[in-house]
Amino acid sequence: MKSGLKKCVVKCFLVMLYTAILPVNTVQAQICPPPVMATITSYSNTYYPGQQATVSAGSTSVAIGGATYGTIPVSTGDVLLIIQMQGAQINSTNNNTYGDGASGSGYLNNTELFAGNMEYVIATNSIPLTGGTLTLLTGTVNNYKTAAFGTDGQYTYQVIRVPVYYSLVLNADITPPNWDGATGGVIAMAVMNTLDMNGHSIIVTGAGFRGGGGVALAGGTGTTRDFVVVSPTNANIGAQLGNHASKGEGIAGTPRLINSNNYGSLLSNTAEGYPGGSFGMGAPGNAGGGGSDDNTTINANNSGGGGGGNGGAGGKGGNSYGTSGPYGGYPGAPFAQGGALRLVLGGGGGAGSTNNATGSPGSGLASGGAAGGGIVIINAGTIINTGFVYANGSNANSTIVNDASGGGGAGGSVLINAHNGHSGLTVFANGGNGGSNFWNGGLPPHGPGGGGGGGVIYTDGILNAASSVTGGTAGTTNSASGTINYGALAGASGTFVTGPVVTFSGCAVLPMEFLFVKGKRNGRQVLINWEATNENEVTNYIIERSYNGNNFVSAGMVNKRGSGGISNYNFSDASAGTEATVYYRIKANGTAGQTFLSKVITIQTGFTEGALDISPVPAIGHSTISWSSTGNNKLQITVFDVAGHAVLSRQYLLKKGLNELVLTNLQSLPNGIYFVKASDGVSSRNGKLVIL
Repeated sequence: MKSGLKKCVVKCFLVMLYTAILPVNTVQAQICPPPVMATITSYSNTYYPGQQATVSAGSTSVAIGGATYGTIPVSTGDVLLIIQMQGAQINSTNNNTYGDGASGSGYLNNTELFAGNMEYVIATNSIPLTGGTLTLLTGTVNNYKTAAFGTDGQYTYQVIRVPVYYSLVLNADITPPNWDGATGGVIAMAVMNTLDMNGHSIIVTGAGFRGGGGVALAGGTGTTRDFVVVSPTNANIGAQLGNHASKGEGIAGTPRLINSNNYGSLLSNTAEGYPGGSFGMGAPGNAGGGGSDDNTTINANNSGGGGGGNGGAGGKGGNSYGTSGPYGGYPGAPFAQGGALRLVLGGGGGAGSTNNATGSPGSGLASGGAAGGGIVIINAGTIINTGFVYANGSNANSTIVNDASGGGGAGGSVLINAHNGHSGLTVFANGGNGGSNFWNGGLPPHGPGGGGGGGVIYTDGILNAASSVTGGTAGTTNSASGTINYGALAGASGTFVTGPVVTFSGCAVLPMEFLFVKGKRNGRQVLINWEATNENEVTNYIIERSYNGNNFVSAGMVNKRGSGGISNYNFSDASAGTEATVYYRIKANGTAGQTFLSKVITIQTGFTEGALDISPVPAIGHSTISWSSTGNNKLQITVFDVAGHAVLSRQYLLKKGLNELVLTNLQSLPNGIYFVKASDGVSSRNGKLVIL
């Protein structure tokens, strides 16, 4: 039976968090890394999608799917980051109450707002890259949820393995896998001693929520100036039937049409992604809204996409071609509930509407919205040498001629915790610029894209002065009076906090654990055997004995031999059997003065009233007679040879309890087998004596 004291010792690195109350578990890694320098040239995290539908606060297990990125599976004691990527409800009414119920953008701040929930946990089992059920050292602090699109947009969370280094050198720029709708978009580093940036950068620009996919549509039936409408089918896209443009991706869901890999290709999902539809100028969550065309017959009055939001709101998309109608995509909302322990990806920009498919790449993709910035979490003792963190939103495409342009992606989220060395680190979490267009053939103008909102930076020290969270600029277009924004707005500045921190323990041992403790009598001794694991903080073991099960005294000490594996120990207590029943427990002493106690085991010595034991066998020169007595009386010992003749007689005064009496001068007797009779007037016993 396993037993262990859930008591852990804080050691190694601290994660500094800018919150008054720390809503996160105390993190203890199984084994602190050895004091050596490590180097990396690419991301070292492993990313698992959350598979368990609901993880309630206090849960000690969570089912995760197969790892999508990374090559190192989870081992017992690993530090993991659970982070809710998407999870927000919106009002899906087709008017200016869309989003937050009042402004045409945003989300509902209610109990179903899970986005940004995050915490570090410790694995207590190993999980292969194929996934499985992860068990945790302590229950989760937050709630987590995964759900496909239905009444609400999809809810997603991921579990990220975070390796803990002693010292780390970056030998190349580090980029994560881009967010793919389930995993990615995050770099999380933990370094106990020094993080040497070595002149390199951590780059998560454009790794966040993706922009709405741009498609050329030539109109059809439908209403104008929609906040929300269902996207055209793939068949209709092929025939260019439809109107308006796609919303971006954000905390409230993923649209059906996505600008994948920042204008690399158009990704068409099966699910619509947002309640009510994924097209139209309403901005869901922190995603930018798509351009809404006010000439649905031919979809020619193209308006720009809105910028994504995060620390600051995105900028509104530019006006409609021909009418100057203010029907550009609404701006992605700032994440108002954000903090150092609640980070989200930068929102993706909305697409601009397009009917001529100008720009590169073609087919209207150039009018798509841009991706937001990713998340970077750095925990280090000291940061040395200069380095950069780029968590900017991507700029929208500006090769468009006579179509509208997409919105810029919002800046991402960065958390820096280090004891010192901040000044050599420059961090950017700026919003991406809205897309521009320029029609050489004349006027009137088309809607440019809105700028992405600035991201967030939380740091416990003063970063290089060049660090910034500025909003992206609005895109431009040409007019009779020159280059104008034509209703497109810049993104708002983000959030930059340098201030007080609270601590989050990062590297200590798992609780020392006794796998078993057992014992048995061996003559006059009791042999104790036990196995232990997770012994990093153990210095030695004290074997404690008791005759009543309550008052324990030391019977001896054994030094620790193991560390992270399983160690087996033995101890012989030569002074055990003075009572019929003896109790034992093992006390493990820790390096910081803590103790870990095993369960108590009970050993029956076998020495009841009148019990006789003769040792050793065979006897050479002398033998020990063990006799248990309940009072002060005399014991008569008589030794007989095999013929029945008495050859030796002794008398001993007994004390209460176990008496060990020595028969001497046995060398005077011939070698052979003898019989012993013992009697104290209350009990009589017979035994065998072998002399060599």
